[in-house]
Amino acid sequence: MRSFSRLSLAMLIGLSVLVGACSARADPGADGPPTADALFDAYLEEDRALEAELRALAPEATLEILQQRTARDQRVRFLMLEMLETPGAGPNEATLTWLRLMRHMNGIDRENANWLKDQLSQIVWFTRSDYGEEADNNAFLIVQHATHDPDFMRDVHVRFARLAESGEIAPDNYALLTDRLAVMDNAPQPYGSQFECVDGEQRLQTPLADPEAVVDARRAEVGLPPLADYMAVLPDCSSLPGGG
Repeated sequence: MRSFSRLSLAMLIGLSVLVGACSARADPGADGPPTADALFDAYLEEDRALEAELRALAPEATLEILQQRTARDQRVRFLMLEMLETPGAGPNEATLTWLRLMRHMNGIDRENANWLKDQLSQIVWFTRSDYGEEADNNAFLIVQHATHDPDFMRDVHVRFARLAESGEIAPDNYALLTDRLAVMDNAPQPYGSQFECVDGEQRLQTPLADPEAVVDARRAEVGLPPLADYMAVLPDCSSLPGGG
């Protein structure tokens, strides 16, 4: 049976305020917390409705489609957080449900990436001056979660390197994508943004590329808080039922 003891925040970092509440709750009249299956089944019903709304949009409604795709990206990751916080619904207690969840999330990520790749064959990026800050951030989240397609992520990273100087993208997103690619290459992280839960503790997925003071100076340049402040707000792995 697969173990989820090393739970990567790569799945969860980047969760935006787009999703503020979870509707997949237990029946108020039921005793005890909801089961993992109940949470997942309620989520699937909601996601099917989101998918139907997405399919109904006209192909030229690009920004609406981007927003709806990001909503699905965020919604499945919010479910992961809720399941982690629900006793008995963590990945090591409900492994088969988590395998279903991961398979479903991967499908969403692949569909989103394929759609975005098609868009980026026609434009350089959803630049802030032409499409707005929300579109820039929404498209970034899709790229950040396209780990099944490293070549696509690298292509966007090259675009980001050119666009960052002109302010057409969020500089902190460029930093996060830089670190994500570094982790995928098993290389040190220039910004120290990618963590994972290991044995109940938050740990960097790969070491820092430079001493912490140098990394903090680099983080400040892109609007990220000092590493110590960043680590202070990461989820407490030891308190998560499935995070240890």
